[in-house]
Parts: sequence; C-alpha cells; structure tokens
Amino acid sequence: MKKLFTNLLLVLILVLSGCEKEQSYSGQPNARLKQEFLYNIDSQTMIGIVKEYEYNDEGKIIGTSIPMYENGSITGTISYNLYDYDSSGHLEKITNYNANINSPTGFINLSNLIYEYSGELKTKESVEYPASGIKEYTSYEYISGRLMISKKFSNNKLENFTQYLYDNSGRLTKELMYSSDGQCLNYTIHTYSGSLQVKSDFYTFSDNVLYRSITRTFDEGNNLINLQSKEMVPSSSQMSFVMKYIYYQ
Repeated sequence: MKKLFTNLLLVLILVLSGCEKEQSYSGQPNARLKQEFLYNIDSQTMIGIVKEYEYNDEGKIIGTSIPMYENGSITGTISYNLYDYDSSGHLEKITNYNANINSPTGFINLSNLIYEYSGELKTKESVEYPASGIKEYTSYEYISGRLMISKKFSNNKLENFTQYLYDNSGRLTKELMYSSDGQCLNYTIHTYSGSLQVKSDFYTFSDNVLYRSITRTFDEGNNLINLQSKEMVPSSSQMSFVMKYIYYQ
C-alpha cells in the first residue's frame, strides 16, 4: 500500500499541470468536502486537484473522481469511485474504476472495497482486485464500542495487526503495528488540541527513529483544511506533501 500511494502521488505530479483557483473554506460544522488539492511541500505551489466529491440529497457521498489535466485544463478522468449504501445507511461498497484505453468503456474495475457491520460498528473491510483475483481484508475488534485491534489478511493469511491505545478521555493516543508473529514493527503517537487530532508522529519500534510526521490544521467549524506529511529520514521511499481541503459553502 505504501508503494501504491507513492506511485499515485508521482502519477498526479506528472499529470496535473494546473488547476482551478483555490476556493475559500467553509467554517461551518460538518461541512461537505468538495475538493482535495495536492501541494509541493517545499515551494507550496499547487500541483492540482487530487479528488472531487459528489453527494446525494441526503448528504451522503455517492462518488469521487480524480481529474486529468493537460496544459492546465481538465481533459478527462484518471479514476473514479462509486459509493453504495445498505438499507441502514451504512457505507456498503466502494467500486473503483481506472482509465484504461484497452477497455470498451475507457475504464476498468480495478478494485472493490466492501464493508460489514455489527450494529453501528464496522467489523470487516474487504478489498477485491477483480483483474488479479487477489483478495485482502481487515477485521476490527472492539471492547465497549472502542476499537482495540485490527488484523490485516491477504488470501486468508494474517499479514499484520494493529493495537489501539486511548487516554482517559477516550482519545486515540497510540497505535502499535505488529508482524504476524507478534514482533512490533512501528508505532504512532497522536497529539490533540481538545478533541482535534493535530499531529501524528511515526516511529520505528526497534530504534525509536521518527520517520514521518503529519500535522493537521482545522477551520473554526472543526473541518480539516490542511494536512502536511513530512518524511523525516533521507532514505525514505515516500514523498513529503501538503494536502488542502475545500468545502461546499
């Protein structure tokens, strides 16, 4: 997944050569997210729109898309997602389509995300890749409604699991990721301002090296408006970047 995310950012940087002018923030609580913009972390120059959102009349997301640019103008779509909900209003499936010139429709079904619930709690998230037949899933375990353990499986084989720790206010403060044999690989420390998670620091477990730091900024309506992800070690294969979020007024 890390390699996939890095490759996606590289594709976006190569493809997006311009975009529309950034809009103002909402400032209203629970605002509907409209667009996500990718910025260069050093120059703070805008690279382009990396996601656009569509909603139904009930305010639920029904689709997202990544536009394609050429000479500063949107000329098509790189990929899009369709959202489906069950009768209880829970998100049930996200179907992903990517542009493909060999497909009669111009797109292929690259992946499907399928969600399962117990009451209001998400208990399983499955990923299907129709073209390759690969299947992955993550199971979620709770105590008193609080997420405690998530386990990731690939072709029914445990790959890793994550433990979640909370403070006395119920805020998630630490995540520890383990290999399938129980060896701790890395951990994340979360910092808050009130109820808002404003910083996440990622460390290797063996030598406690800080390898990534994410900071978040919110507007007066507590909507996320800025996320900066900075790689802290020169040897990292990941990219530092800034994301800015625009909301419907």
